[in-house]
Amino acid sequence: MHKKHADLQKPVLGKFARNEVAIMGSTCEAIAQWARLLTKALSPARVVYADANHHPSEISDFLLRWTDNQHSIAIDLNGTSEIINRHAALSQSDLVIVNGNHFEAAHQIILCDPTKEASLRKRASQLTNVLAIITTHSCQSVPEYIKEILPNWTHIPVLNEQNIHELIPIIRNQIMMPAPLKALILTGGKSVRMGQDKPHIHYHGKAQFAHLYELCKAMGIEPFLSCRAEQREYFEEQGYKTIGDRMLDMGPLGGITSAFMTDPNAAWLVLASDVPFLDNEILNELIRQRSTLHTATAFQSPFDRFPEPLIAIWEPKAFSIIMSFIALGYSCPRKVLIQTEAHIVAASTPEKLENVNTPDELEDAIQSLKKS
Repeated sequence: MHKKHADLQKPVLGKFARNEVAIMGSTCEAIAQWARLLTKALSPARVVYADANHHPSEISDFLLRWTDNQHSIAIDLNGTSEIINRHAALSQSDLVIVNGNHFEAAHQIILCDPTKEASLRKRASQLTNVLAIITTHSCQSVPEYIKEILPNWTHIPVLNEQNIHELIPIIRNQIMMPAPLKALILTGGKSVRMGQDKPHIHYHGKAQFAHLYELCKAMGIEPFLSCRAEQREYFEEQGYKTIGDRMLDMGPLGGITSAFMTDPNAAWLVLASDVPFLDNEILNELIRQRSTLHTATAFQSPFDRFPEPLIAIWEPKAFSIIMSFIALGYSCPRKVLIQTEAHIVAASTPEKLENVNTPDELEDAIQSLKKS
């Protein structure tokens, strides 16, 4: 059957971004103040405040981005590309707080303010996932109109405005949860210097791609083999899950991009097949130090001090950045990490990061593994 559109998975996004919450039920001034308080409390997360323009002589709508509680930028949302403008501008945000008097969001926080009862009733259909109800100095218990709008209100946390700290774990645990982790084992390289296919070399009694696949599986991480199109049948006949290259002749970055095209909502633990000393200890070390606030978490190379992009966890927010680099003519994953906000960590056993590219290095690695 003819398909009009490419078989691409869409990321789970709200009206503004992957993680978003609308503050509703009070004045725009009170909502903006709450947004500032939450921005400070959630630091160092990159929090953005989305609000309508309250000065009609200027642009109609804009996003106010608070990077450090002092600086902001305005982004026009008018025109046919509104959804593109919003998501492109906010792709690197960790949370977008929305003025619910003007915009919808996937999650909501309600402020108790009887003077805004009519406004909240008007937006009752937008209360799809209320995280908390906040009582205030002027309204110290949940008013009857909120109980009427939300029949299940007793199942929603009710917090006092003086206890903002109680709201932070709710936001982190229900909105800002880390993306699920999957493993991408790179097998599509041509192995020119080695003279043989590196993923098929036996370091541990089996092909290295099989060793890494089973290692990840034992760690509870769903593994996939990144491969060229002509390799998929061979691997899948043996029971391996694969992701075929969609970006041809682009090396590892093409494989990483193809993984995000397959599942843009996952974080990808990317592993090269030419690092025979990798084990669950060093991979768990990387996972423990994972930072979802960054583009990726990568080990620092002990050989040149640069990040190791092929022993790294790439977060969903990296996808749009990778595509931007490709659009500018760059296909080096290390350059992506160097030029963006990657979280670089030092390995406690850096010798396990040594890769093998030549026959002489292969012989040395085999001898070292025999001794260990």
